[in-house]
Amino acid sequence: MSLKGKSGARAAMLVAVIASVLFCISCGDEFRPVANPILQPGGDPQRTSHVLAVSSNGAARGSALIIDVSGDTAAALFSEQSCIQCGVGRNPVHATSLGGIDFVVNRADDSLSYFFLPTPPTGNLNPPNLVPLATGASPVFAAVAQSSLYVAETGRNSLAVVTSNAVSGYAESGEIPVGADPVALVATPDSTELYSLNQGDNTVSVIFPAINQNVQTIALPAGATPVWGAVSSDGTRVFVVNQGTGTVSEIDTVHNRRVPGTAPCTVDTFCVGPAPNYIVYEPILNRAYVTSPSGNSVSIIDNNLSTVQTVSLAGAPCNGQHPISVTALADGTRVYVADDAANSVCVLDTKNNTFTKRICLVQEPAATAPPTAPCVGSATPISITSNSDATRVYTANQYQTAPVGIASITRQNFTNPTTGLITGVVTVTTSAGVPFVAGHPVTVTVPNDASFSGVFGITSVISATQFTYVQIGLSNSTPDSTGATVAILPYVSLIQTSDNTLVINGNEATDNTSLNLVTPPLTISAGGTPSFMVMTP
Repeated sequence: MSLKGKSGARAAMLVAVIASVLFCISCGDEFRPVANPILQPGGDPQRTSHVLAVSSNGAARGSALIIDVSGDTAAALFSEQSCIQCGVGRNPVHATSLGGIDFVVNRADDSLSYFFLPTPPTGNLNPPNLVPLATGASPVFAAVAQSSLYVAETGRNSLAVVTSNAVSGYAESGEIPVGADPVALVATPDSTELYSLNQGDNTVSVIFPAINQNVQTIALPAGATPVWGAVSSDGTRVFVVNQGTGTVSEIDTVHNRRVPGTAPCTVDTFCVGPAPNYIVYEPILNRAYVTSPSGNSVSIIDNNLSTVQTVSLAGAPCNGQHPISVTALADGTRVYVADDAANSVCVLDTKNNTFTKRICLVQEPAATAPPTAPCVGSATPISITSNSDATRVYTANQYQTAPVGIASITRQNFTNPTTGLITGVVTVTTSAGVPFVAGHPVTVTVPNDASFSGVFGITSVISATQFTYVQIGLSNSTPDSTGATVAILPYVSLIQTSDNTLVINGNEATDNTSLNLVTPPLTISAGGTPSFMVMTP
């Protein structure tokens, strides 16, 4: 159906709902009109898209890393390590953006954190603002519709409505009851409808943001267990990933009903790999891509033809094990699949729906290794995204070693003959073999010499127990390394799509006489565990 027809059907339904509400006023029911929110300024008008990665930190506050896409640099890191109030809330699990402001969903704190980026990015950071939600909310997801933020509250079987006001900034302005255990939200592009995926009763609640009411419930197959959703670019279809049935439900948003499937998938609209967990919609080719970790596959739903094709990651070139997340380039040419068990990203050519290359997020196997050789080292990517001009892909990697003892640590300085900059190449020898990789961010702790300590990017790997990194302006020295430790931190990887290569983003040396210090490693946070990453508008 055309957008015009879709809009007309929606308008008719909305008029009917409003009419029924107004009629009930005369019956004694109380109706409170929705106030138009007074929006705050949207921050720096020149602000461009950026990557936002959130991570938890045990019982402490979580963190949020903001990556400037234009320069592949860390624009800001909101972390408790900076100051006790500088982190986001505890157990952040989701994030989104509204009006140029980033919002983070904090499940353990029943709250949202929101913040503006500094201007310029190197400016001072103010601690994040806090939006308290109702006690026991246990929020897990946030979506934007009609200039408001809607938050799925699994603990209250409701959606919190967060709006802006001139007095207190953003605050919760009400709740909308939905089905049991809402876990994800999908808004249509025109914001006329919002869909709540309710895992507890296998339903989808249809909300009209214009009146903030739940107007309809759509039943999913028995045992569906919905986990994620996506919407087509024209807003006529919503796709619901059902982990329990290994299916994707297609919802016709004009009539708000589930589209029936055809043989061989009669239980639902589309049968995909077992226990699917994630979906992304690509608007150029009008396709949805669904990952199945346990099935080691990606299913491709063609919205033009209403067909589905499932492609395995097993065998060369992917040697896949557990695809966990997927992103599609904005130009529609390729799809990138993150595999948390294989420590890699595999590239799908959308012309023929075949995988063409594996990109190790750590170290590639030796050139003489067989085609099925695994990547060397660990990264554990859990989320993947790409930028709007299809040139960069980013993964958030959970990998973090337990601290390893340092056997020895030395520093030898060099002076750049052109700039006069003094840099020190630090060589670290550990007491146990660890799969170090150039570009890995590491935290080094030397109790009796703080000048060696900090977060650094590995410049080169000498052996399984030895690597180097770079520091500026420090004297040559060899400290007593008793009690010194080193650990690899969670980090963000960058992939250059022009040649599908991993971009090392860390301290790099050109040679032993002229050392250049480049962008610091994109470290999530010391002690953090990334949970979600998103490309903001």
